Amino acid sequence: MRTYYFRTIAKVIFMYCLVLFLVNCEGDNGAIGPAGENGINGVDGIDGTNGTDGTNGENGIGFDELTKYGSITLTLNGKRPDGIPFTDTATFKFAPAQAPYNIFYVPSLGPASIFFDTYRFLGPPGDTYHAGIRIKLKVNDPGAASQVFEEFALFIANYPVISDDLKYFEITNGFESDNVAVFSNLNITNYSFNEETNHLIFSFSFDVAAAGNSTGNDLTVSGEVDIILFEDLFPPD
Repeated sequence: MRTYYFRTIAKVIFMYCLVLFLVNCEGDNGAIGPAGENGINGVDGIDGTNGTDGTNGENGIGFDELTKYGSITLTLNGKRPDGIPFTDTATFKFAPAQAPYNIFYVPSLGPASIFFDTYRFLGPPGDTYHAGIRIKLKVNDPGAASQVFEEFALFIANYPVISDDLKYFEITNGFESDNVAVFSNLNITNYSFNEETNHLIFSFSFDVAAAGNSTGNDLTVSGEVDIILFEDLFPPD
């Protein structure tokens, strides 16, 4: 019995000494190994396809109705109120909503003649701020060799001229051929009027002296008329 006890004690002491030996005999850490290669990047996802373009919006209510009767293009060339030269061109394509402001008629009395009177606006007539023009023209002996342009007038209302340098001024003036003090060099070309379609075409140009326009400088006015008018069946005498 005693012999077995001593054997057991001896085994325990042996195992304990073996553990201490193994721990104390552990070698130093080796050098750090080389870094591993970078992993492969993931594949980028495929871009999605572009969406389908939306359909164009429709013109506003009344747009087609008010622009189907043609337009007047106006060009102003001169100097601004501060003396800087300018050229400005705009197309007035909105007809008035009321027929009496886009007419022609043949006077019942007097020599053979035809009278045109039309308005056009930069925007729809319902806009609060109206920028527009009015042209009046009387033609004597239309279509004959003796044809002559007897009367011409052009009125500009609330028309803004904005320059590239952000300077602004407004023109509201009437120019009439019988005002010889400031109106000169009227030239009307390419005139034609189709009495079946009421289609009027002509080009015009004239000069206005400094005293006759809001720039305070000499001004050249020119333009193109390409419009459809209504015939007034009850013309003035």
